[in-house]
Amino acid sequence: MTTNIAKLKALKGTPPKAQGQTDVISNDNRAETMELKPLQVRIPKAVFEEFSECAGKEFGFSHGAKKKLFLKMWEAFKAQNMKA
Repeated sequence: MTTNIAKLKALKGTPPKAQGQTDVISNDNRAETMELKPLQVRIPKAVFEEFSECAGKEFGFSHGAKKKLFLKMWEAFKAQNMKA
């Protein structure tokens, strides 16, 4: 079995551009970032598990679901309790 070196030399260098692919790094369309601070509370394990399950059902079982549920609850609390 012999290797065709001419084919290998033709492949040497920069790889060809991907066809039909978007550049996910330069097309960063995320919202403007804001400073985040941690909020940590100690709650019973059962409450944590219920909250996690509720967040997963509401926002999908992915990173950030509990944060999204907390922010939704906070906005509802403010709307109900902080009326001027």
